[in-house]
Amino acid sequence: MEQPENVIITERPGLRRPVMVCGISGWVDGGEAATGSVEYLIRKLPAKQFAEIPIDRFHIFQVPGQIASRPQVKIEDGVITGHSYHNNQFHYWVNPGSESDVILFDGTEPNLHWTEFADAILHVVEKFGVSRIYLLGGVLDKTPHTREPNVSCACTTSELKEEMLKYGVRYTSYEGPSRFGTTLLYICQQRGIEMVSLTARATYYPEFNIVISHNPKTIRAMVRRLDGLLQLGLDVSDLDQEIATFEERLGSMANRSSEFRSYLEKLERDYVEVKYQEPLELSGDEAVRIAEDLLRGRTE
Repeated sequence: MEQPENVIITERPGLRRPVMVCGISGWVDGGEAATGSVEYLIRKLPAKQFAEIPIDRFHIFQVPGQIASRPQVKIEDGVITGHSYHNNQFHYWVNPGSESDVILFDGTEPNLHWTEFADAILHVVEKFGVSRIYLLGGVLDKTPHTREPNVSCACTTSELKEEMLKYGVRYTSYEGPSRFGTTLLYICQQRGIEMVSLTARATYYPEFNIVISHNPKTIRAMVRRLDGLLQLGLDVSDLDQEIATFEERLGSMANRSSEFRSYLEKLERDYVEVKYQEPLELSGDEAVRIAEDLLRGRTE
């Protein structure tokens, strides 16, 4: 077992130019678009754990006014039977359909020592020759649950930005407080490491106090894009079934409340949906031209 500072590596699999996908809980994980997508891939592929970042140095177990990161315990009939910390675990999967294997990081946003936490992730990147990082996220948004969530991206280079346009994304524009993932994006840019941040819109109806903690539609939006990017060959019919139940439940609420139904209809009228389709083999200029034509047609 290899244990460099801040990382414990329990296995050294021989991986071929792996791509890393990061899902980090905390700020910007609306609808579990980040952690839910990575955990889905870990189960679906399935992937095997091989490394972790110990939680103690980077996390405060209780921060006033925030969701606690306390350990989870289980006690049965007076005897403690389980104790677990939040995850900072790396899993790997050897991809038979591609020349690049996959590393999945299921993590918890650190409260402390952000640069050291980034260094711990990038230690794994260096040790295993990771060629690119995809960071996932989700922001709460008045996206109608009847429509496909839009996905935006931010990249370390303009070449990556052009490549991502084929995957049904918009470009992120933002100025304000940073989440850890955006700090990692900046560090990767400074170190010349390719990285793409993908952020999905997660349905949120604040006027009706409806927050959807686990949104299968945002998870599917992420997984479908990763399926194309990483050539995973996934069958996501189980997500389709979960989405049908999810839409039926919210549709039933709309049927019972005329106020909610009117609210939803207005959101649907105002919403500009970018549906995901399997990418064509286009140049960056061709992809930009097609996207502009589509948007111009919607405006007209």
